[in-house]
Amino acid sequence: MLEFRYPLSAVVKDYLLGILGLAAAVLVLSKTESGSGIFWFFIALAAFFAVVTANAANRHVTRITVSEEGIRSGPWAGRFIPWKDLKGLSLRFYAVRSVFGRNKGGWMTLKLKSENGGSISVDSDLPHFQSLVTKAAHAAKENGVLVDAYTAHNLLSLGIEVPA
Repeated sequence: MLEFRYPLSAVVKDYLLGILGLAAAVLVLSKTESGSGIFWFFIALAAFFAVVTANAANRHVTRITVSEEGIRSGPWAGRFIPWKDLKGLSLRFYAVRSVFGRNKGGWMTLKLKSENGGSISVDSDLPHFQSLVTKAAHAAKENGVLVDAYTAHNLLSLGIEVPA
């Protein structure tokens, strides 16, 4: 059984964005008259940055456990997908480009779906992401899961045999 966690380096930008945005919104709120339109705008902005910070914290404490039986995500809203119940596999690539048109890379997201409708999503920031994708693709192949063209292309780009 292997356990993986998102490293601090993968969530530090989200932490900084959330905390600095929340601090700026609260600073403006402290100098704004309550009840005005600007006040409510900054209340909504503060709520948004609080959600960004909470999401970063959730990713930071999330543990992905991979065993011969299946994959588990936790600690909050813990989910478990047995490999034998894997019914869906999706691998997406999200490109990030600069303003000047230079490619700045991107990230991948693996989404696994179970027979009972549960799902687990994992980003490529997770250590050993490629070995996790390989394990999931092998389980999908054993279960006869068909993948779409985007997933097939992304699996091939990682050098992983496409389930068919």
